[in-house]
Amino acid sequence: MDEYNEQSDPHREPRKPFAYSVEEAAKIAGLSRSSIYLALGDGRLTARKAGRRTIICPQDLQKFVRDLPLFEGKNSSGGE
Repeated sequence: MDEYNEQSDPHREPRKPFAYSVEEAAKIAGLSRSSIYLALGDGRLTARKAGRRTIICPQDLQKFVRDLPLFEGKNSSGGE
């Protein structure tokens, strides 16, 4: 008999990670590991420690990305 696993049921939604490593958070956000560590160091991004491991909750990563400054292109002021 086959063991049931999440991948065997195409109708079941994949589980969302409970927490990300720094490397995973950087990849998901499209940033470098250094950028993530800088944000952690200056308090813009919150993380937790599990032994030596640094973990970042998805909601903390989302808040960090939402709080980044908006991009303003050259023509956004409307003037020439």
